[in-house]
Amino acid sequence: MTDQSPESLSDIEILDILQSMKNDVLNTEAKEMIRNGGKAGRQEAHKNALVALNASFESKFVEAVTLALHLNEAQSKKIRYKKDRIRILKAHGIDYLAIDGAETAQVLSQIAQAITREDATVTHDLHNIFPFWKEGWPMVQFDNAYKILEDDIAIHYQAVLDALIAQY
Repeated sequence: MTDQSPESLSDIEILDILQSMKNDVLNTEAKEMIRNGGKAGRQEAHKNALVALNASFESKFVEAVTLALHLNEAQSKKIRYKKDRIRILKAHGIDYLAIDGAETAQVLSQIAQAITREDATVTHDLHNIFPFWKEGWPMVQFDNAYKILEDDIAIHYQAVLDALIAQY
């Protein structure tokens, strides 16, 4: 985040920061993981890249929303959870679910959680998200899932920034 607290920034400064955040690249670390994975570790590299992509998106999302909406520390922590995200943004006049890609963000979060906590097993919520994923079975074709979600989450991030900028 910036060196200054959001409270000490003017609306114009916040708007400038949000505009500059439109140049953020979410997949830098993920692409590096894929590049270093090689052919033998292709699926494992893409699996790790999905987790890294989610972490990058969440970090940038929280930073942008906290800055734009002048959230306090407790609200910044809560914005990471879907129900609180919807509620907090709605309180500021933004319908999060209407933003293009809101479901993609939820799916990416669930995938990252399943990879880290469920040993990459398809959970009930992820059943048939991709035609090749069935509940209770191991996740497969991480490379295809990554390609789809990488584009969609970048579009969603830009749409969130546009919605935040529109508030100014």
